[in-house]
Amino acid sequence: MNGYAVTAQFYDVMADDQHSAVDTQIAAALTGLDTTAGPVVDIGAGTGLTTRVIATTLPDADIFAVEPDPSMRCALMARVWSAPDLRRRVSIIPMGIMDAPLPATIAGAVLSASLVHFSPKERAKLWALLANRLVAGGRVIAEVQCPYAVAIPQMQMVGSRIGRVEYEGQASAELLDEQRQRWCVTYRSVLDGKELACDSATYDCWTISADKIVAEASAAGLVGRADGNLVILDLR
Repeated sequence: MNGYAVTAQFYDVMADDQHSAVDTQIAAALTGLDTTAGPVVDIGAGTGLTTRVIATTLPDADIFAVEPDPSMRCALMARVWSAPDLRRRVSIIPMGIMDAPLPATIAGAVLSASLVHFSPKERAKLWALLANRLVAGGRVIAEVQCPYAVAIPQMQMVGSRIGRVEYEGQASAELLDEQRQRWCVTYRSVLDGKELACDSATYDCWTISADKIVAEASAAGLVGRADGNLVILDLR
């Protein structure tokens, strides 16, 4: 995951409000999940925005927040440590999901803004891993972030203000091939109209549609359905 050393400091500023509609969908998809059989796994937990959604929706759940990037983990650790309830229930796992020491059974898993970092071969291993550990009645919730590989011209991201400093962002995507995009994101910090800093990051992302998620997961024994920006998977 290249670029998160830059992105980590701006992630919440740009994503918190912008991602709120998807967070609402994730909360609805998690509602009623039986969490007694194992933890809910937040795959690619980032700064912990989705971890917070899981914890709020499922107040009795143990949560494995799996995040391989050390820069993002700094923010994740700060969020978890600052909230006594999260500190009690969230285990921060400092590696990728394929190397994570998961228990034999999990109640569910969430992939929010993270599936784009898995290649087709890695996704096949991921679906098999989750199918082998998911309990009957459990759910895997995957966000459909980039369904198709297309070039995207530069667009303005939702910014925010902290104190007197304005944070602005722009993003564009270059088409690499029929399955991949290269995103370039630029972050600007502005005080009283004067630019304080300008930082850029790039990411190579794998695109995947809801239909393809369902087809791939089916090969591993999971049944899926599209629901808004999400695909919800469970056992056959």
